[in-house]
Amino acid sequence: MNFRKSFSSLHPSWLLVCWLLIALISTTGLYVQQQGAVGWWHILPVKLAVWLFWGLYGLFIFWLARRFGWQSDRWWQTLGFHLPFSVLSVVIHVFFYSSIIWLLDLGGMRANGVINIFLFLLPALFEWYFILYWTIVIFTFAFSYYNKYRDQELQTLQLEKRLIMAQLQALKMQLHPHFLFNTLNTIVTQVRTDQKSTAIRMLSGLSDLLRTTLNNSDRQLVGLQEEIQFIKQYLELEKERFGDKLQPELDLDPNSLSWEVPSFLLQPLVENAVYHGMAKRLDARILRIRSAIRSGRLELEIYNDGPALPDNFDPAYYSGIGLSNTIERLSQFYAADFDLSLQNTGSGVSVLLSLPSQKNRHG
Repeated sequence: MNFRKSFSSLHPSWLLVCWLLIALISTTGLYVQQQGAVGWWHILPVKLAVWLFWGLYGLFIFWLARRFGWQSDRWWQTLGFHLPFSVLSVVIHVFFYSSIIWLLDLGGMRANGVINIFLFLLPALFEWYFILYWTIVIFTFAFSYYNKYRDQELQTLQLEKRLIMAQLQALKMQLHPHFLFNTLNTIVTQVRTDQKSTAIRMLSGLSDLLRTTLNNSDRQLVGLQEEIQFIKQYLELEKERFGDKLQPELDLDPNSLSWEVPSFLLQPLVENAVYHGMAKRLDARILRIRSAIRSGRLELEIYNDGPALPDNFDPAYYSGIGLSNTIERLSQFYAADFDLSLQNTGSGVSVLLSLPSQKNRHG
């Protein structure tokens, strides 16, 4: 049962009924306590006014508890607000209760005056109203924690879904007929020309590429150094096909290599640079990957000297699976706190990626 959905679907009339029931129970309890000295129908208007007022004020407390929620690292701020405000709320409600009693002259108490009625009721009702205030607050904290837990659970499921999509995309790249057949044809040619060492190297590289993908099948975050190693394996195979046409360059800040990034983050971006950039320009040679840490953020750049992008190119509307999947996964990891852009740079195209700080990998 989805508690969050059930709670949000409660109709206001049901809340009204709940407070009316509490008023009826409270009226009966006071009537029994007074042993009939005050008529049940005389007590009812007072209890209705008090508990319906509590119902409206309870919504305000609910809002305040959400506004000044519980945070384990700043619990003292939460207590510093709610503790004095709970006392103030009790005073307000007891004074309201006293005013209703005085106005309706319940039990002939009008002659005592509002202040005297208030001073008489405050010690008797303080504990009950104080507990009621904190019951609403604690319920709100529990409800907010539950919502946060469910949101995190949903986000985890979405991240796992995106991870699976990224793995399938990587496997699709590796097993794509064009890529696979060309790689195997290159290996066959090398065997026929007695270049067995090169053929063995390519087979080993293809095996390592598949093994890396499968080994990272259950990991959502990997160190940048591992991600770069995966890219090196992929580029080694492509370099055997493209020869001198492909000249990968790595310019990596050593301090950035321990930072965690989503697994298979760079693979679709590098693949696009090879197939949609360099492969479409005869004199294209350069594929450069850079990393740096600036202002507490990880910045990555993938540059190729292939054809320029069309004017007003927007990656958000790009239909390619790899790029759109990358943007969607980054949105799941970082919400709006990331930046990915493609732009014409010099004689080629750059993919620029900026990510917020992630905990460093140790060991």
